[in-house]
Amino acid sequence: MTKKLLLALSAVLVIGLMGCSTPAENTPSGNEGTGTETGDLTLEQVNHFLNDSSGLGAGGIANVVQVIPHAHIDGPKNETPFYAFVNFKYTARDYIKYQVTYLSCTCRSADVNFWQTAYMEMSLPASGNIEDAVLRNISFDTEPSGHYLVGFWGDSDPTPAGVSYETFKTEFLPFFEGKNAAYLEALSTMWDIEASDYTDGEGRSDLTVDTFSGSSVSANNIIRIINAVMDYHATDEFFQ
Repeated sequence: MTKKLLLALSAVLVIGLMGCSTPAENTPSGNEGTGTETGDLTLEQVNHFLNDSSGLGAGGIANVVQVIPHAHIDGPKNETPFYAFVNFKYTARDYIKYQVTYLSCTCRSADVNFWQTAYMEMSLPASGNIEDAVLRNISFDTEPSGHYLVGFWGDSDPTPAGVSYETFKTEFLPFFEGKNAAYLEALSTMWDIEASDYTDGEGRSDLTVDTFSGSSVSANNIIRIINAVMDYHATDEFFQ
């Protein structure tokens, strides 16, 4: 038992330090949220430990948490197997609220290699089919009521290419809202978005996704983390 505790705590510590280190080669790169082996541990064991050994999880003082895998992508499009931390999950009547903390920009020095937190709402479709699940909301600041500050933008503002967080907030993020999992899972990077799709909708006719071509690390990892959380969303008992 002591050995298992030490292994689990070591895994959590490693995850917390990943912003300043290189992930091990056996870190998972797929979309599976459980059962991925990391030495003698699996993500399922780590997540079980986090939710059952303290005040986290069902019956605790905080909501269920989850370590989830995602494929980080940098400017030259190199992919690195990585982890994100879902530090809040709450099931409402027909959707689930999530907070997820992840690392996006890695071109900065270690002393400013900050992670960021996104808030998302994903629907629970009447069909019970995950492909019909819709991203209702995504934010790096307040939730829809505007009452609670639930997100944090940790990338440069503006980016080295001069794109501000406000531009991401008003132009890029709204594009994904209302899109279902079937559409979102077909996107790997911003370059997978058709120009006609990006300009569709009220007030978007003059927008171009190329605005973010010089800020692709932020843009592409937004897409990656949306899909990582959607993969986790698919594991909810509603879809089983």
